[in-house]
Amino acid sequence: MAKDLDMKDVANTAGKDQKNDETKPEPFKEEPLKISAIELLSTDIRKNIGVLEKAIHAKELRLLSRVLRSTGNIRKRISPQLLSRTIKCYVPDTYYHKAVLLNSLSAAPNVSNGSKMDVDEKPPSDEGKSKFAPNTNYDLLDTPATTTTPEVSAYMHLLTVLVLLDKKMLPDAVSASRTLVESLSVFNRRTMDEINSRAYFYFARTIELSGSIASIRSTLLAAYRTATLRHDAASQAVLLNLLLRNYISYNLYDQADKLLSRAKFPETRSNNQLARYLYYNGRVKAMQLEYSEALWNLQQALRKAPQNAALGFRLSAQKFMIIVQLLTGEVPEREIFRQSQMQRALRPYLSITQAVRSGDMQKFKQVLDGSHDEFVSDNTYSLIIRLRHNVIKTGLRMLSSSYSRISLEEICRRLHLDSAEDAEGVVAKAIHDGVIDAVIDHKEGFVRSNETIDVYSTTEPTNAYHSRIQFCLNVYKEAVRAMRFPEKREDEETPEQRRERLKEQEELAKTLAEEEDEDFEP
Repeated sequence: MAKDLDMKDVANTAGKDQKNDETKPEPFKEEPLKISAIELLSTDIRKNIGVLEKAIHAKELRLLSRVLRSTGNIRKRISPQLLSRTIKCYVPDTYYHKAVLLNSLSAAPNVSNGSKMDVDEKPPSDEGKSKFAPNTNYDLLDTPATTTTPEVSAYMHLLTVLVLLDKKMLPDAVSASRTLVESLSVFNRRTMDEINSRAYFYFARTIELSGSIASIRSTLLAAYRTATLRHDAASQAVLLNLLLRNYISYNLYDQADKLLSRAKFPETRSNNQLARYLYYNGRVKAMQLEYSEALWNLQQALRKAPQNAALGFRLSAQKFMIIVQLLTGEVPEREIFRQSQMQRALRPYLSITQAVRSGDMQKFKQVLDGSHDEFVSDNTYSLIIRLRHNVIKTGLRMLSSSYSRISLEEICRRLHLDSAEDAEGVVAKAIHDGVIDAVIDHKEGFVRSNETIDVYSTTEPTNAYHSRIQFCLNVYKEAVRAMRFPEKREDEETPEQRRERLKEQEELAKTLAEEEDEDFEP
């Protein structure tokens, strides 16, 4: 009986506990704070301006580069009215071009680039926020916070040029970019170098989209001379690439070659500018018949280019590299034509490669006539015409290795030449260039091939091995040059300084991962 009573007491107690749990109120759960896209964008702009001022006072140029790298992300989301509010807040009235920039932005359509979000969107009401939610400071851009730092005004001016360019307002963009370049020319400060280089790049870009870029050639040359005297490495790299692009656009390859021979590309440069320089250098060398050097430059340009962005640049460099590689006597690998997002664009070049590889002159003419417009638009037609001799050489090499003796009439028929006399001249030229090892019997009218020589008894393996060693040494040299070391040792840092440094490194890595070079064009 005692056991039964005890069991009843336990059961009653469990029932009471269960009722107490049901009636117990649930703990308060704070709802997540919903911040609009405009608030996030205004926060990013204020943060960039703060980092810009910090970099100027601390004379830390890497922070300036970090701000300009994040400009691409802001460019996609910013709208004219939000930028106008930012200029009113941070740019002083003493800045001469402030009124002109505000007038241009007021005429632009008030829609952001990345979404349909309107700048006039009201911030979220307090009803959906928790009482513990922090203040978002949405209206801080309406509070004047002007600064006398010229870099901030120049940065706002640069953002205005980008917004006008995205809104297809080319006359206003040309005027704004021209005034920006003129206002920056009076400064000789290291903190202005990166902004100055970007200003010249977009100045040339707006001129190119609106009309002829030959009119600014003298301006670019004068700016390059000034940047060289001031030891402005960032502007030197950008201006040198702009001049090369200007010359190549008008087929002035002799002037471009003279510029390359006299101008030195700065060592302290960005990777993207180096890729552009190598690309233009490769195109100039290809037109100057220096195919080996052109091939090396184009290969390095493809290695230096961003692998997840700049598809147009990589595609153009790949097309030129295929043609130059065929001109050197090499056959590109099939994996090149199977790259994602490039298969359709490289299809005519695959047909050209197959014609050169097989030595089929008839197929080469068919491809050249069928894809004539595409080759002209790619600026590769003049180089592809030169491949006719390579097709003939490849056919001669195949005939020489297949037959120890073949008549000139048969060579003329197989290579689709005009006459036996043309075939004789082509064979004589191939023998003189070392393409084939044969002897022409002019009386009997045939070609007799000599015995093949073991390639390992020549210096060709040594030369190939030497080129690979040189490439490895250059890679090691570039890796050592790109290394950076902290100014202070980590054991001398305070915990707060260490946390701040690690946070900046994480933000920089995130920015680099999300960076897309939208203006990276050949």
